[in-house]
Amino acid sequence: TFTSIVAGSELVNGQGGVWPQLYYALRCGDALAAESIVKQYTAANNNNNSNGDDSFSGVDPAVLHIISQLVELQQDQQTIFGDSTNGNTRLPQQVEKSLLSPSQTMLQSRRQVCELYERTKTRMSSLSGGANVDMPFVPYRAACLALLGGAESISEVSVLESSGLVKTVEDYLYASLWHALHLADTTSSIGGEGGLQNVSRAVARLGKLVNQWGPSYFEQQDDFGDVSASSAVAAAAGVASAAQKMPVSGGWAYTLPLLASQQYATALAYLAEAGGGLGLLQATHVGVLMDAAGLSVSDYSNASNVPSQTLVPMLVASFSASLQELDAEAALKYLVLLSSKGKFVKEQVQRLLLETRQFEILAGKLASDGSRSNAALDSYFSKSHVSSILADGANVAIQSGKPADAAELLVLSGHFGALFTLMNRELAAYLVASTQEEFTKRQFWFN
Repeated sequence: TFTSIVAGSELVNGQGGVWPQLYYALRCGDALAAESIVKQYTAANNNNNSNGDDSFSGVDPAVLHIISQLVELQQDQQTIFGDSTNGNTRLPQQVEKSLLSPSQTMLQSRRQVCELYERTKTRMSSLSGGANVDMPFVPYRAACLALLGGAESISEVSVLESSGLVKTVEDYLYASLWHALHLADTTSSIGGEGGLQNVSRAVARLGKLVNQWGPSYFEQQDDFGDVSASSAVAAAAGVASAAQKMPVSGGWAYTLPLLASQQYATALAYLAEAGGGLGLLQATHVGVLMDAAGLSVSDYSNASNVPSQTLVPMLVASFSASLQELDAEAALKYLVLLSSKGKFVKEQVQRLLLETRQFEILAGKLASDGSRSNAALDSYFSKSHVSSILADGANVAIQSGKPADAAELLVLSGHFGALFTLMNRELAAYLVASTQEEFTKRQFWFN
């Protein structure tokens, strides 16, 4: 289906021989499909090669060997990179470590394919415009050999520029990251990591390019404001920026390349700002999932990641604040997702209490025996912890000039001594009431 949409039904039906279909199988990351295509055309070549198309017989044994090894890695998954669903029959199997740790036999096969690739490039260069009417599918052969051998990214091969094989941002990212995987070399591995240095450099280079191009390169221009990655990070760090239009993609056209190049902090910050309320929701959920999985939400190879260290908590706090007027309990549920950020969570819960004043819903009410009934906070914290949150919240309320709220929180926390101290202090302040407002406040504390 993908090949038919991108390249047309002619290639699906066999026009051009093995290479076009093999290319799109590799482009989809499906080694099983690649093997099936090679076997099909090999059988056709052996049984009937009357049309004289040498693309049927042009599959070198080294190519077959690499494909067979990729099939062993893929097993029954949908792609070589791991299947996220597996039909819910088993846990997803990830094969990145295998891809990043090629065997010596695979490295040898890659070197042989690279030699074939160089010869193919030379042949293409000798042709006018890289191909001619007699050999219009040679670029597919070169692209397949480049992908399997890992000599260079097909997105940066001069002889393939006019082929149209790399048409979209997704094509460019796939080609760049596929090439980065092939830079892993076990022969130079030191402590299991030395062979990955070239991979790291390639990903870092891609991330730098994506950042340099900026959102305007990826987003549609007809409905796009001046939203830069730097302003998005600044906004996540609490620095205000001018009002901007929402991109047609909701921010995802630039967010996806950032995520693919491991610029996680910039990606989520940009999505939250450029995507409006929905963007904030999406960035928050992605950030929480990444944090729960133990993935550092930071920009790869960025030495200055101060904003990213607090990005996820700030996203969660912002999204929680957007919910609190409608549903204080739902707002609380998001805050407690940051269980590892103890102090920050406590401060945000106190903010939620004071801004919403939903004391009964969040903290319960006082019974006749002086005990506090269970409420939303008790679903996530112990009784003593809730009491501490309420007492500290009362102190914040006092500092903010809200003694009445402080009194309610002190009652719920069971800190009656502190409540009497506060009450006496407030009564003393309004002992002689000279205005109606002061008289009203004095009556409040009397009652």
